[in-house]
Amino acid sequence: MDSTKPKIEIIKKIVDESHFYFVNGEYFPGVTSILDEAAPMAYGLREFLKYNTAEQAEEIKTTAMNFGSKMHEAYEKLLKGETLNLLTDYPYQKEKKHLVSFYQWFADNKPTNLEIEFTIASLTYKYAGTLDLVCTINDELWLIDFKTSKALYKTNEYQVAAYKHAYEEMTGKKIDHVALLRTGSQHKAGYEFKEVFTPIEEFVNIYKTYLSLHDGVIPQPPLVNSYPETLKLNSEEVTK
Repeated sequence: MDSTKPKIEIIKKIVDESHFYFVNGEYFPGVTSILDEAAPMAYGLREFLKYNTAEQAEEIKTTAMNFGSKMHEAYEKLLKGETLNLLTDYPYQKEKKHLVSFYQWFADNKPTNLEIEFTIASLTYKYAGTLDLVCTINDELWLIDFKTSKALYKTNEYQVAAYKHAYEEMTGKKIDHVALLRTGSQHKAGYEFKEVFTPIEEFVNIYKTYLSLHDGVIPQPPLVNSYPETLKLNSEEVTK
């Protein structure tokens, strides 16, 4: 890391699957939170909402998020050199399809110098996030975000544009390529690997809309409580 860059301390707190970022003691909204609230709604999503109630939409969204989280965790394990047991831990065909396609992408592209689940923040624009992977492919630096959705959307491009800017601002390194990797697709290879070129200005315009929805200021996060990782009752108290 460039020693001339300002020191950034990022604390990420996770509450009910929501991520809250505190950068040098100040709350920064996450990239996905900004996009969820202020980005234009994709045509496919508008059509989906026409034919589903709010409750149905929320249930489908939650199911998709849980699946995506499980696959992201699996990809992280694979990138760290761990062995996955597809028989016991990933018994469903859909899971196997995504995992095998990710394996195939890795074999096809042979990435090295892996930076996995890298937490980033932009002091310039005051946002934060967690990118999936920065790596070297053919001697060039790539920033890659993993997707398990049925398609890629413009909001995905805004997301990685924001990640690219924050990563370069934090590290002083130049990203050569930005891409989206969608696993489990109908493509011949089993995955879609798409390079994107969206400029940071497009994300910044959405961020301005996000701020305007909150009277021009970053909204404060809800109270983030801290809980212990484990609980165990005292045996004497249990028997009373």
